[in-house]
This record gives sequence, structure tokens and C-alpha cells, in this order.
Amino acid sequence: MTDDSNKLSRREFTALSLAAGVTAATGASAAGAADMVDTDVEIKTAGGTCEAALIHPKGKGQWPGVILFVDVFGLRQTMRDMAKRLAANGYTVLVPNPYYRTTKAPGLPINLDFKKPEDLLPRRSMVRASLTDEAVMSDSTDYVKFLDAQTMVNKKAKMGVFGY
Repeated sequence: MTDDSNKLSRREFTALSLAAGVTAATGASAAGAADMVDTDVEIKTAGGTCEAALIHPKGKGQWPGVILFVDVFGLRQTMRDMAKRLAANGYTVLVPNPYYRTTKAPGLPINLDFKKPEDLLPRRSMVRASLTDEAVMSDSTDYVKFLDAQTMVNKKAKMGVFGY
């Protein structure tokens, strides 16, 4: 950990991201994913109210916090399933809808035809328009604060970030 206990070094960030990615991508913990608590939550941000999923193992334990950033299709069942696999390995996982300023979850329709630019580009541009660097940084700070306030998050463990 760096000298500032609230910041990760690039090396730590990369290591945590890779570990989370491997866990989310493999089905090794899929059986344990059924024993997770999956809750819809709202996070107050400078940009409004962000809906999110908060997923953690059942029980009264405390686990390191992880933020799972979604792909262009947003907060949908596939992302919840990935979060459950991470949680099954001992994490509290927050999956925010980064498009909350323009659309409710999930974001883009899953049946979007990528071969039709006239359909894809306007929709993708619509949901991504509000994702400025400043907005993403501000939201990320609010996500970390939200996770840090949760009783099931181990405050002494390093938090991780994973982007799909």
C-alpha cells in the first residue's frame, strides 16, 4: 500500500484488478454464488442518484470491497452473476449503473445490433455522453465512500476495482 492509506499504487491496482478479473471470468465459484446476498441500493452522488447492486456472502462477516465497473450494456444480470462469483471468493461487490444520469439500468438493450451503426452509435453516444473524466472520478469517489460505510466491508483490507 502507498503511504496514503486511501490510495492504491499502480502495481496494487493492477494486481487487484487481475485477481478480480480472473475470479469473475472463471466459473470456479459458480456453485457458491447462490449463497450470496444480492441487494439493490442507491448511491447519492453529485450527479444524482445512482442505482447499483451490492453483493456479498451471507453471514455477519466482513470482506474486502470491490467495485465492478460494467461494460456498455450496463448493470444487468450477467454483471450481477460476475459479482456473485467474486463475492463467493470473499468480497463485498458494488456494481453501479454508470449511466444513471441518462437511463435506468441496465443501459443499452442487450439485443442491440452492432452491425447497424445507425442504431448503435446514437444509443451508445446517448448513454456515454455524461461520462466525462470529472464525472467518472466524482462518481468513483462516491462509490468508494458508499462501500466504506457498509458494515460488511472490511475497512482494513485493500479495496479493489475491476472493469469489465
